[in-house]
Amino acid sequence: MQFLTEYSKISCINNDGKEVGKVTFPEKENGMFEIDHSFVDESMQGKGIAAKLVQLAINEINMRGGEVTASCSYAKRFIEKNGLRPVIICHMMTSLDGKVTGEFLSTEKGSQVCESYYEVNRMLKGDAFACGRVTMESSFTNGFRPDLSPFIGADISADDYIAMKHDRYAVSFDRHGKVGWTDSRIHDDDEGYDNCHVIEVLTEDTPKEMLAYYRSIGVSYIFAGKDDISIKTALRKLYSLFGIKKLLLEGGSIINGSFQREDLIDSISLVVAPIVADKDDKPLFMDSVMSEFRLIGANPMGDGSVWLRYAK
Repeated sequence: MQFLTEYSKISCINNDGKEVGKVTFPEKENGMFEIDHSFVDESMQGKGIAAKLVQLAINEINMRGGEVTASCSYAKRFIEKNGLRPVIICHMMTSLDGKVTGEFLSTEKGSQVCESYYEVNRMLKGDAFACGRVTMESSFTNGFRPDLSPFIGADISADDYIAMKHDRYAVSFDRHGKVGWTDSRIHDDDEGYDNCHVIEVLTEDTPKEMLAYYRSIGVSYIFAGKDDISIKTALRKLYSLFGIKKLLLEGGSIINGSFQREDLIDSISLVVAPIVADKDDKPLFMDSVMSEFRLIGANPMGDGSVWLRYAK
């Protein structure tokens, strides 16, 4: 089966070329899309096609920056059960053997390909990018640990804290609140990351003094679980509280693997360097499960790398 997208319709086509399912989502007003009809042929019901079609419609609306509404009864039930979340694009640079960390990144060729990776990042124009704690620390904070002594004894409830609304965000999946940000915005030479407002995704057992510190420097944070992060809860909050509709997942292996196991990656963007990495370097997805994607684009880059795009 394959799914074909027109402007306001997505069709499910079987191997014989017959349309066996569809969902329609016309634009009713400027930027307002309504999922008004879904259909699956009787012979194909019970295979999850209706859910797939509705999620694809939501993703397509999010990619356009639109607002999702639904009059279709199935779509209404789907949204009530699952909520709305951003469309997730896993955008990474890899070696030929699928590694995402290691010394190959700092070689002369690796550095050239990194520039292509950043160029694609700017083209994708996400509302936010997301990384795990280790990547955020290595890329933006250099492992800084703030002095929390002024905040000892802080009495702060486990309520989400929205310091500000912004046009672009850096989402840090940081279970216990360990990333030592020094500012509420990222300062980086690359315009794809510079000036992104920081949102920490935390659990409720994050130390209160760290919450007080984040508030003192204007970092936003949300809670997505008691002692472990529910990625689905986090994504629903990022959508509803901050209006994030397109999120670029940019590693590392652990957080990428967590998204992949939850079947929350809608498409993959890989800039593949012409380098074989070391055997101990980390893979694209840690502890992954089997899943299939379809190739939707392949472009050679001037530095010898290839930009590959895949969709579910």
